[in-house]
Amino acid sequence: MTKKQFILCICLFLSILGFHARAQETDAWPGRVEFFAGVDVNYRFISYTSRPVELLLYVTPAVKWHPGKDWQLTLQGAIPFVNLYGDYYRYPRINIAALSKELYAGNFSFKFSGGLFSRQRYGLDAKFQWAVTPWFALEGQISWTGFYEMTNRWAFSAMDRVTGLLSARFYIPKYRTEFRITGGRYIYADYGLRFAWMKHFSRFISVGAFVQTGDHYGNLTLSPVRLGAGAQLIFMLPWQGNGKKRVSFRPASNIRLTYDYKSDEYGMKMFATDPEENERSGNFSKSHWGVGGR
Repeated sequence: MTKKQFILCICLFLSILGFHARAQETDAWPGRVEFFAGVDVNYRFISYTSRPVELLLYVTPAVKWHPGKDWQLTLQGAIPFVNLYGDYYRYPRINIAALSKELYAGNFSFKFSGGLFSRQRYGLDAKFQWAVTPWFALEGQISWTGFYEMTNRWAFSAMDRVTGLLSARFYIPKYRTEFRITGGRYIYADYGLRFAWMKHFSRFISVGAFVQTGDHYGNLTLSPVRLGAGAQLIFMLPWQGNGKKRVSFRPASNIRLTYDYKSDEYGMKMFATDPEENERSGNFSKSHWGVGGR
C-alpha cells in the first residue's frame, strides 16, 4: 500500500463513521486545543556489565485538538534526554499522530483511529466496550497495521499485520477492586493471556499486579518457561486545569509505572492510539462503567 492509498483509506474510513453514526458530545468544547507534556521512562537491568541498570528517558510534548463531536486529533513527539540504550535511540521521533472518533450507543462505546501509533505502528484500529452490568464489561480491539520508522530515515512496511485482543472486566464496587482477563494476538504476531488485579484507593491512585503467559513472552531470559508476573502503579494527576478553556496548557494526565521481570521488546506488546491511555480510565474518554466512569 502506498502512502497516498493509506491516507485515502483513513479519510474514507473515518468519514463513513462520521456520517452514519450518532455521536455524543464530549466534555471537550469543539475546537478546544490542549498542550501537555510528560516523561517516558524506560530501564533494563544488565547484570553482566559494570553498569547494572540502563536508562532511556524521553520528554514527550503533545497536543490534542477536538475539532467536533467526539473527534480528536493527537500529535505526540519523543525527545531523548538520557540515553544509555545506544545510537538507535538518540534521535527525536514522532510517537503518535492519529485521528480518532468515538461513538456511543446505550451501553456500547466504540473508538476508531487511524494514523501513526506508538511502538512504530501505523494503520487502522478499532476498540469497543460493552458495559453488560454495573460490575461486568467486555472490551475488544482489532487492528490492521504496518511498521514505520521516522528518525534518521523514513521507512514504511506493508500493512500486513492483523492484531486483536478481547478482555473481560469484573469490578467489585464495595472494595473498589477490579479483575481483568485479556488474551489475543499482539503486534509481533505472538499470542498471550494475562490476568490482572487492580485496587483503586482514591480518585487518583491505583495499584495492581498481573501474571501472564505467551508463546514469545520472556525470550530474552532464555528460559523455556513462558510464565511471568509484575506490578503496576497509576497516579492520575489532579491539576488538569479548566476543561472549558479553548486553549489549555497542562502536564500529562497520569503517571503510569509498570514492572515486568520477564519483559522483553517483542513479547505481548501492544501499541497505543492516545498518549494518555491507561488501565484506570479505560480506552475511552467517557466510559460509563466502573471506576473509569465520569
